[in-house]
Amino acid sequence: MLLNNTKRIFTLGCTAIRRFSFKKLTSEGSFPPKVFSGIQPTGSIHLGNYLGAISQWLELQNQNEDLILSIVDLHSITLPQDPEKLSKNVTELAATLLGCGLDPNKIILFQQSHVHAHAELSWCLGCICTMARLAHLPQYKEKSANLKNIPLGLFVYPVLQAADILCYKTTHVPVGEDQVQQIQLCQELAKMFNSRFGNTFPIPHTLITCETLVNWQKL
Repeated sequence: MLLNNTKRIFTLGCTAIRRFSFKKLTSEGSFPPKVFSGIQPTGSIHLGNYLGAISQWLELQNQNEDLILSIVDLHSITLPQDPEKLSKNVTELAATLLGCGLDPNKIILFQQSHVHAHAELSWCLGCICTMARLAHLPQYKEKSANLKNIPLGLFVYPVLQAADILCYKTTHVPVGEDQVQQIQLCQELAKMFNSRFGNTFPIPHTLITCETLVNWQKL
């Protein structure tokens, strides 16, 4: 249903869509190319999700890239969530991603909280990251601006994001421009960890996703 609706919207309403094409990825030193991306289970999939992320995951899948996708439920609980609703959202999101064409025989799709290594590595990285560095990230400032009591999880979530990426020795991360600074933090943490403990992680590269322009008034 989502794909049919999307095709119809393309036909009727899109006035300018800049398509993005990934080149075949190359290795990063001794690390083979590997792509990691995550999506939060906080609501229903919409057209922006499809154009900005899912369609590009499909392209990477069809290029036979080593692609790992995570439903990042630990990131979702940095702000209050109803547990039952969150659990339902995880299931519905997984079903939607499969319905869009993502194939578990070609990629890895999993729920973040089921792999404890994410939290474990996040703690290790948190021990080498500074509070001053995290406080300068713009998304933290934006999300905390209207909160009287700021959860610690909201402050340190970029460290968990870095752990998500580095846990699988990821070499490439598809992101929007609003996430570039978080990936820069991940790169810094990988370099710091490597300098202390040896060449453990690749320094991940960003794959900037396409900018999509849609004339909503004609839909």
